Order: sequence, then structure tokens, then C-alpha cells
Amino acid sequence: METDTNKPKVKRSGKKKLLWILGGILLFFSVIIFIVYIRFNSLLTAALLKNFNSTSISEVYELKFERLSVNLVLGNIKVYDVQFHPREVPLRNYPYINTSLKLKTNKILLTNVEIFTLLKSNILKLDRVEIAEPSVSLFITDDIPILFPFRDTTHVDTTVAKDAKSPVGSFLLKEFELVDASFEVVNLAKEREFSIKKFNISLQDLLISQLTGYDVISYKHIDISIEGAKGKLQKESVRHASFSEFRIAIDSLEVRKSIDTLIYDFTDLRTVLKDLDLQTADSVFHIAMKSFDLHYKDKSIKLEQVLFKPNITEAAMQARYKYQNTQFSGSVGSLQLLGVNFDSLIYQKKLLIDEVVLDSVFASIFKDKSKPMDTGKFPEYLGQTVMAIPMPLLVKQVKATNVNLVNRERNPDGTYGKANVNRATLKVEHVSNLSPGEPMVIHAEAYLENKVHFKATLGFSYQKPEFSFNGRLGKFNLPDLNPIIQAYSPAAINGGTVDEITFSGIAYKTFSEGNMKFLYHDLNIALELREEAKWRNSVLAFAANTAVATANPAEGQPAREVKFHADRDMNKAFVNLVIKSILDGLKETIVMSKENRKIQNEKKKEMKQEEKKEKKK
Repeated sequence: METDTNKPKVKRSGKKKLLWILGGILLFFSVIIFIVYIRFNSLLTAALLKNFNSTSISEVYELKFERLSVNLVLGNIKVYDVQFHPREVPLRNYPYINTSLKLKTNKILLTNVEIFTLLKSNILKLDRVEIAEPSVSLFITDDIPILFPFRDTTHVDTTVAKDAKSPVGSFLLKEFELVDASFEVVNLAKEREFSIKKFNISLQDLLISQLTGYDVISYKHIDISIEGAKGKLQKESVRHASFSEFRIAIDSLEVRKSIDTLIYDFTDLRTVLKDLDLQTADSVFHIAMKSFDLHYKDKSIKLEQVLFKPNITEAAMQARYKYQNTQFSGSVGSLQLLGVNFDSLIYQKKLLIDEVVLDSVFASIFKDKSKPMDTGKFPEYLGQTVMAIPMPLLVKQVKATNVNLVNRERNPDGTYGKANVNRATLKVEHVSNLSPGEPMVIHAEAYLENKVHFKATLGFSYQKPEFSFNGRLGKFNLPDLNPIIQAYSPAAINGGTVDEITFSGIAYKTFSEGNMKFLYHDLNIALELREEAKWRNSVLAFAANTAVATANPAEGQPAREVKFHADRDMNKAFVNLVIKSILDGLKETIVMSKENRKIQNEKKKEMKQEEKKEKKK
């Protein structure tokens, strides 16, 4: 009985021993695996660092990380708490390096790593690198940034030191991802500082190769996006800049960089920028733009809602200037550059554009004429201005629609004059400094004071300071032009109707001359200003105090067609000469000079002779 009762106890005891043995074996292997894992990670850590330290980059930069984890099945390595920064030792072997890079991140993911190749040969081969939320600092001291060593081409040395570092050689990466990086950029060469948030880069087929004297970097495709940026440009005309969104996509990009040269080539490029905000260096002007879109293959650039305005009051602006100064502000609804030859711009520094199209343009112009004129300032005609542009330039055509202009002036007596140009369309042909034999031609059509329709054409010579002009104004009531007339003369028109005005002329360096046909009836001019002596040379003031012809043609008389002449004010722009020419033509029609009276008398004789001939018939 005792024997029977003891048998089950023996069995249970055997099972317990077996379990303890198995548990011990598992624990042993777990410990072994843990030790191997720790050792394996140590070996991988050493291999990664050895791979990096074997390159010449390690002489300039230091790589540190706290730990890593590995997935042998997938071939993935996660590297934690990574730091990449310049070494503190002087760069005696690489004096040409002028830019430094600092990177700090919590995690870097290496995907599909050939782990045993790394362990055996200390050579890193992988498919993908992802850096998440890094903090990056870039410090630039030259126009062509150089971050890493090149192969030495300054001298030929056949001996190789035992501890010599190898160049990068050739490195291929299928994918690279930089996710939500924060950037700080300091450019001492151009005195610029920028902070960038949410900086993202996606690369495909990244190839890095160091040829003799060159860094070569190529990509199959690259996508860059920035959520926002702001910064300062100390030496530039624009000091403060910011934007809310920036995106760029490039296909098949190759960059070749030497110590003094930067060469790049690509198949396609697309750039989008939103909510750009700029402040001029003196903080006086504010420039804003809703969107910017550049497309390389389409050869186009498109801007939307461009704004240019002062940050200070009109009085404060004028207080900045000793002499008369034209003050501008305005906006453009859309601006398109079509047929842009980007290759010529990039590789030959030539700006070649088929067409520029603007829509919904508003401009405000103000000048304080109570200030003295700068007699040392001599504005050029548009042809000479274009020829003086240092960059080779060709714009075949410029079109502007829905253009509105407000011109305001403060007169010496403290009064203000105002003139409006409304619903204008412009067409400019051949803006170029490459073929001076062909003139620049401007076609304009608009309404004066939103009532008086006019057309004008101007042709500017590139070869000499000269331009032609002609135009036509249709039927309108003369008092409708009083806002413009009173901006340029002390007279007002109480009544009168214009049937038609046509004119043509040529402006030379110091004067203009031409012909005008001014048809009108029921003219009534009144001199309004008290100090008449100040305006004795005014065209309309002269006409107001002289016996004027109230109609053209007068009853029984041929229509008066007159010659006009105007001397150029060398301190004023070409528009002033055109206005003076038109006003002189109006004056000559109303109160003719001896020359024009002689011409008119000849016409009368011809008219009478024709009437006699008709009667004889």
C-alpha cells in the first residue's frame, strides 16, 4: 500500500525537475541571446562609426549617437540621439571649407541595411534613410558654400599616409526622408539670417560621388516643402522676409560642385510659394504676394495678388527727401511670365521671355512740387534705360489689362491736383538690349477721368535718345478734363465739346515737334487763379486772356491743323514732354502762332480756289 501511494509523487517530482531544467535552458539561452544582442549592437555601433571615421568627412565632422536597435529579419537599424557637428580642431588640410553643418535628432531609421556586409567590411549599404524632427544649423561664410572635403588637387603626392582618410567615393541611396526639420541658417557672406519650421525633403535614387576636384550629387526626384520661414537680409534692399508655405519638386537633378564653381542640371522643376511678406532694408516699404508658381517644363512663372505699399505716412515719406521725389504704391492681381527660357537664365545669365501678362493693375503716384527740383537728375528715355540694364534681356511682348492709375501732386501754393487714368490696356513690344535696331513700341488705350477715351502709340529708339508718339481722343465734354487740366495749369474750362483730337510727333533729346488736329465747338475758358503773374507762361492761361477761337472749324473756314513744338525739361521724364507737346498743340489750335496762321491762311486760299472751281462747274 505504501508503495502504491508513493508512485504518483515520483512522477510529479520528475515533471517538476523537467520544467526546472527547461526553464534553466531557456533562461540560459535568453541570457546568451541578450549578451549576443548587446554584443551585436556594440559590433554594429563600432562598424557604423568605423565606416564614418574611415572617410575624409570625419576629419571635419564628428558623428555621435547613444544607442541603436536592429531588426535582423527586415534589416532595419534605428539609431537614437544622434549628433553631427564640426570638430573643434583647425581645418588645416581643408582651408577651402567655408560652411558648417550641425544636426541633432532623436532618431534615424536605416532601412534594408546589408548588416553582415557592414559587420564584415565596415561598408554601409542600405536602401533608405529617414531622419525625423531634426534640429539643423547651417553657418555660411562664402557665396559658394562648401561643407565637405574634396579630393586634393592642389598637388600630386604618390605616397599615402597610413592614417590617410578616404574620400566618400561613390554612394547610392534609393530613398532619403527628412521629416519636420527645424532649420537655422546664418549666411555671413550675404548677411542673412533665416529660421525655417517644418522643413521636409524626400529624395529618390540619391547618388553622391567624389571625383577629382568635384562633388557630384544627383537625384532621380526630389520634393521639398517648408511650412513657414522668416528672416533678415542685412545687406540687401529687402531686410525682413517671411512666407507660410514653400514647395519645390525637381526631376533628375545633378549638381557638380568644385571649390569655385557650381554647375547643376535637371529635367523638370516646379516651385510653389505662398504668403510671401517682405520689408525693405529701411522698413519703409512693404511687399506682399499671395502665391508664386514656377514651372520649368511649362516655361512659366505666375504671381498672384502682389502688393507694394509704404509703411509710413505720405508726409513722413516726403520728409525723407530734400528734392521732389515720385512716391509709388500699387497692386497687381496676377502676373504671368510665359515662354521663359530658364536654361539661358541659369547657364548664360540671359533673361529671355516670350510674354509678360498682367491683370488688375492699380498704381498710385504722388509728387510734392512744393519741394525744389533736383537739377542734377536727368531721366533717360525708356530705350536708353533698357539698354543700360547689365543683364542681356529680351521680352517679346508685355500685356496689361484693367489698369487704373491715380496721379496726385502737391502744388507750390499748397493746393493739390489729381488725374485719373481708368480701364487702361497696354501692349509693349520688343523690350530688349540685344537688338537695338528694332524699337520698343507701346500701345495704350484708356479713359481719362473714366469718361474720355483715348489711344496712343509710342516708339522708343534704343540707338539714340529719341521716340515717336501719336494718339487720338474721341468726342467728349471739355469740362470732364478739368481735374487733369488744373493739375497742369491755372485755368479751368467752363464749357466746350471736343469732336476729335489727333496728334503725332517726334521727341528728340532736347525738344519735340509734330502735328495736331483739334476739332471742337462752344469753347469757354476761365482763368481761376489769383496770382496771374506766376502763370504767364501757362498755355491755357495765355489762351484765357487772348481772343480765342471758340470752334474748330470756324463757320466757313477749313479745319485748323497745326504744328506744335515743346522744349524738354531735362530734369523730368518723357511723359512730361508728351503732355507739354499736346498742350502746345491745343494752344496753337486755339490761339495760333505766326507760323500756324501762315499755314492756315494758305489753307483758306486753297479752300477759296476750290470753291471758285466748283462754282464755275
